[in-house]
Amino acid sequence: YYSSDQSAEASAWFGEGAEKLGLDGGVETDAFTAVLEGKLPDGTVLSAARGDHRPGLDWTFSASKSVTLLALVTGDQRIVEAFRESVDATLGWAEKNLIQARVWNPEQQRQVPEKTGNVVAATFLHDVNRNNDPQLHVHAVVANATLASDGKWHAVHNDEIYKSQHLLGTIQNSDLRARIEALGYETTPARNPIDGAFEIKGVSREVIEAFSTRRAEITAALEVEGRTSAREREIAALATRDPKTVELSPDEKQAAWSATAQHVGFDGRPLMDAAQSRTEAGQSIWDRIAETARGIGAKGLALASAMGLTPKDGDALVPERMGRLEPREFAVAQAVASAARELGEREAAFDRHDLIHLALSRGGPVQLVDVEERLSGLEGKGLLIGGERMVTTQGAVALEQRVIDLARDGEGRVQPIMAEDNAAPRLQAAARALGLNRLNPGQENAGVTALQSRNRVELIQGAAGTGKSAALIPVAQIAKEQGHDVIALAHAGRTARDFGAKIGAPAKTVDSFLGRYARILDGSASDREMTRAKDALGGSVLMVDEASQIGNERLGKLIALADITDVAKLFLAGDVRQLPAIEAGKPFELLQQEGLSTSIITENLRAQSPQMQALNAALENRDIAAAFAVLKPDTIEVPFARGPATAAKLWADLPPDKRDDTLLLAAGRATRSAGNEAVQSELKERGELGSDSHRFDVLDRVTITKEGARQLTGYREDRIVEFRTNLPSQDFERGDRGTVIGVEDGKVHLEMTSGETKLFEPDRLPRNLAHDAVSIFQEKSIDLHEGDRIRWTDNDKERGLLNGDIAQVRGIDDSAIQLETRDGTSHNLTRDDPMLERFNLAYAVNAHISQGMTSGDGIAMMSEQEKTLNTAQSFLTIVTRIADHITLVVDNVTALERDVSHNPGGKTSALEIVPDLPKTPDKVLDTPSAPDMDFGM
Repeated sequence: YYSSDQSAEASAWFGEGAEKLGLDGGVETDAFTAVLEGKLPDGTVLSAARGDHRPGLDWTFSASKSVTLLALVTGDQRIVEAFRESVDATLGWAEKNLIQARVWNPEQQRQVPEKTGNVVAATFLHDVNRNNDPQLHVHAVVANATLASDGKWHAVHNDEIYKSQHLLGTIQNSDLRARIEALGYETTPARNPIDGAFEIKGVSREVIEAFSTRRAEITAALEVEGRTSAREREIAALATRDPKTVELSPDEKQAAWSATAQHVGFDGRPLMDAAQSRTEAGQSIWDRIAETARGIGAKGLALASAMGLTPKDGDALVPERMGRLEPREFAVAQAVASAARELGEREAAFDRHDLIHLALSRGGPVQLVDVEERLSGLEGKGLLIGGERMVTTQGAVALEQRVIDLARDGEGRVQPIMAEDNAAPRLQAAARALGLNRLNPGQENAGVTALQSRNRVELIQGAAGTGKSAALIPVAQIAKEQGHDVIALAHAGRTARDFGAKIGAPAKTVDSFLGRYARILDGSASDREMTRAKDALGGSVLMVDEASQIGNERLGKLIALADITDVAKLFLAGDVRQLPAIEAGKPFELLQQEGLSTSIITENLRAQSPQMQALNAALENRDIAAAFAVLKPDTIEVPFARGPATAAKLWADLPPDKRDDTLLLAAGRATRSAGNEAVQSELKERGELGSDSHRFDVLDRVTITKEGARQLTGYREDRIVEFRTNLPSQDFERGDRGTVIGVEDGKVHLEMTSGETKLFEPDRLPRNLAHDAVSIFQEKSIDLHEGDRIRWTDNDKERGLLNGDIAQVRGIDDSAIQLETRDGTSHNLTRDDPMLERFNLAYAVNAHISQGMTSGDGIAMMSEQEKTLNTAQSFLTIVTRIADHITLVVDNVTALERDVSHNPGGKTSALEIVPDLPKTPDKVLDTPSAPDMDFGM
């Protein structure tokens, strides 16, 4: 396939490794085959004795369809050359930054990754896809060989390569886009602008689709199953590939393409002629945009605006005064600042490669070399801080230090709930009176500390199943007897409600609680509002469950509010080894690292069987190999495509009462969806669901940051945009909703529910809103039957329907659906009820949803193909939900164990990558930072 006669003419060896082996020019089949077998021209033979040499990797770089059509159908050979050059530039960057070998380190007495800076690769330029559609693409086959510092050839260590697949696509797209624009063409973001994908302006959607029969096949296959993820698209591409496609001669291909072009009326010559004229005039599209403004500052603003960016004064990562940067430098600076803001919403410290990826994805006259130069400049000024890979901002460092300082400020400053020396007997007596088992030593110690501490903030750390919340039940009772109001808080509404029921206290989510007192925190509260807040919270006891799921900003605000209103106690209970907050930071762990008062509970109360006791013991010792050894007798290995159906049958084979106490668990959303569909199909076959199906169109939320919502990437055709705030400047009100019908020139065309078409400009969204300005949804269809189990994906607090709660379909017809929730409450929802857009099937749950759940048994679906999800944290969260018995269904258990062992998961705090930074609060807080960072203090 790679070295067929036609391909060989457009093949070439690439890389310093190839040069060292004397491989240059066109790729000859025998030499290529030998290298892939690990037999190098210098006589080196890699892994031949074991017979398990891995040949290498195929990096495939594809031009967008409009680029392909101008190059191959219209015949602009300049584009073909530009495409090859962009691939070579990308490979060159990868060679210097990603290629590693594992070499022996005598000091560490083990193999360690080493960046080698050389690669042996063969590139093959192809011009058709499997359907003989025109498709300009290059296969870069990276051989599994690189020369290390010890002078020996080693296998390539692939970890960095796997992590950087999206980055490589973005680098190649940005490089190619610049070359295409230098050829005089105008570009526009692609319909699905992942990794900076773009099209040439002037090639219509109709033309693109006419030459995209492979895409149509893949899309049709996905639509049958109602799936949309990138992994599912890859599977569909393999499943629909026709191995028997006849290879056409060059003349036959051109004749077929010309016929299609004539049929759809495509003639690219006017576009090519216009591009050549612009090239002769020496102007790119960005030069012409800059010319529309007068003055350096205005020109920079014009470029940034054309990229969909809205610069504002006071940005910590653009400290230069307006006009101090050349227009293109200004555009690069804004792209980097926007990328850092987006990453900073999820991580306090982030990977430099991720920052490069997002900055290049902003488009515009932004090149890789420009971004790397900008990052170096920011580091030189101390505005970006960190090492070779992990970096953070001054604002993130200051915020984390602020959280620590706020917690320390409360040390020794409050009265204990119970000052007497008989706290332990009183605690155990309260537990007995409440019908609880006797508290074990760890629980008792945590309870006594909670009652007698003089610190405002107290932490309780315990692994899953150690009874953290149970230890707080008698504490809450004693606090109430002592005259304190108790309030239960948690990240999720379902968790808060259940925790509140346990401790006998009113419950709220952390977000709703902070929202109620937002004016207290931002300093805008009147004296009367401040008095009311202190009356409501003064002397109260706040108890937070699953505190590890709360990020820096929210926990900082919570501690600040407790201090302002003189809260008696703020208890934070959680587990640093389970999944952390979605937003930036891991403050619950950070406070423990900083030595804040922490009670640790270690005895596992959940694990009842020998299997689960052994599994929890292995995980407590961080011994992943031992954990998989425990699971080996209960591990079922099946191909990836059969995993969900296998797990579904196991679950459906259980008696109905046993099913209710058996969780079907998945690492991520795609596997969860496949598991849900497989269970429903299995139950239908068994006749356990009603025979009539009723289709519901539901809204599946697209995960996106506030900064990401200001970019075009998330606004794909047919997605739903719901406005969460009033935007009078764009004529949108809270609650408005529209469907994306197109994206053009930085504007999203929405068809509103009223039927009118409106333009929405994402780059004009407010940058510092405390909440999301818009939510984006992908509509999908779910067929429901009587007997199905569903899970809410949003809240209706008035009716007690909370995100994550499960309900059973007891009756269904064309006009209404009758549901019964887990507490036995019945609900009758008509077809136009808004909650019937906010549900999903609920046979399977993913790791994030499962955190905080407990079940007798479990069936876990995992796959080595979901590498980014296979972390130690995710694995631990999944398996520790279970008390008695768990079965693991997996496609490759050896690879899964390797992934989980090598990827701990979790987050990196800002202070972890700058441990030697002076901890003087005033000095740190003087640095530019987010305006709401001081929480109104």
